[in-house]
Amino acid sequence: MKIIIAGGGSAGEELANALIQEKHEVVIIEADKARAEELAEKLDCLVINANAANPKTLIDAGVKEADALVAMTGNDRDNILVALIAKQLGLENIIVRIDDPVYNDILVYMGIIKIINPGRLVTLHALSLLKGVDLHSISTLFRGNIRLYTVKIDERFDGKKVSELPVDWDKAYPLLVFRGDKALFPRDNLVLVKDDSLLLAVEPDALKDLSKEFES
Repeated sequence: MKIIIAGGGSAGEELANALIQEKHEVVIIEADKARAEELAEKLDCLVINANAANPKTLIDAGVKEADALVAMTGNDRDNILVALIAKQLGLENIIVRIDDPVYNDILVYMGIIKIINPGRLVTLHALSLLKGVDLHSISTLFRGNIRLYTVKIDERFDGKKVSELPVDWDKAYPLLVFRGDKALFPRDNLVLVKDDSLLLAVEPDALKDLSKEFES
């Protein structure tokens, strides 16, 4: 896969390195010249020193041929703009890091639903430790054979229990339900409501089916 990473901070560097190890073609866009030069020396991938929130930059990076883009600069508005430009240029597989969840609904309304809220991941980790759930650490989840996947509950699944969702539960495990500013454990009697977000731990080969079911 060809994957563009907008933002060459520590998280962008770590993601790029992991993708390179998996033999993907990676392009990093980093606005800071010194940082871009540093990344170019450290990583075996193309590094472009430019503003990712610019259509020409994304075109030069090969967005029209890319399989995915991850917007993870240090600025929410830049990440949103990068994602919207990439979508306008025809890319469908877009992942956006947003620190402030208030922007989530805007992205969902624009058809971008693969959203990472770092604060919610911290909440997941803290709750797992407090409840004794053996999740090890978030970094282990991402580096191992498990991926995190967020399902946005729409009107089709409003009023259903987690167990009633069209998910292969042999390959997925429900972790948390986010409802407004609350995080809930998805117990058997918990009824989902529209606009809930369900966080799943998923085997990689189940991601494609989940995407078809919940992003259609």
